[in-house]
Amino acid sequence: MLDQGLDQAAGLRRMVAQPGLSLMAFPVAASDGGLWIAQLAHSLRALGMRPVVVDASGGGVTRAFGLKPRHDLLDMMQGVRQFDEVALATSDGIHVLRADRGVEAFVASGAPASRLFGGFAGLSHGFDVLLLAMPAGELACLASPATALPVIALDSGDDGLVHAYATVKQLATGFGYSRFTVVTQGATSAVQARQAHARLATAARSFLNCEVQLAGWLPRPPADSAPALAELAQSLIHTAATPLVLH
Repeated sequence: MLDQGLDQAAGLRRMVAQPGLSLMAFPVAASDGGLWIAQLAHSLRALGMRPVVVDASGGGVTRAFGLKPRHDLLDMMQGVRQFDEVALATSDGIHVLRADRGVEAFVASGAPASRLFGGFAGLSHGFDVLLLAMPAGELACLASPATALPVIALDSGDDGLVHAYATVKQLATGFGYSRFTVVTQGATSAVQARQAHARLATAARSFLNCEVQLAGWLPRPPADSAPALAELAQSLIHTAATPLVLH
């Protein structure tokens, strides 16, 4: 039933990969805030990128865009809706799909992730970066260590360190990831951001034999985050946007 639906889906019907689609992978839980991912997508768009966001985080990222979707990726996979009926577009041209049910069904089907990614690559919209936001376990089923560098939020402070380390540990010990990049949030200065990153990187290297690099940092509100977001977007384009090789 699922495979038949995937074949019928208008948006995912063409599975011949087109060049230029890259992947950014964000392991997030329903309790995590999705605002920074939405802000990052806007910054990518401002740089001339064409992002498409697949949100299976419980809707937190979608809500951060101010969108209220009526449909899910599953509706497209089953052939009930077309891409432009399921995806909502922001005023600046970012396409966002709510995908909790769709990702769960796709993972359960056992179909290769390249089939899903190839569908996005084949759309006429010309997307060049696909942002996946979902729990770590589901993310690992779609974006393997060979195809993704997970981007993890690191809130400054002890609780943030514990949460980020738990995510790194889950992906490292459960799925074989050895490289990560973090975005430090809530720091009062670049020095504090680097210190928070250093604590996480040291723990990950010592106990998990993993490398954690710093992609950038976002200052604590109400400080202007626009310059930091622009710098972060540039950094992630060059370090965490992994070109997808689709067959």
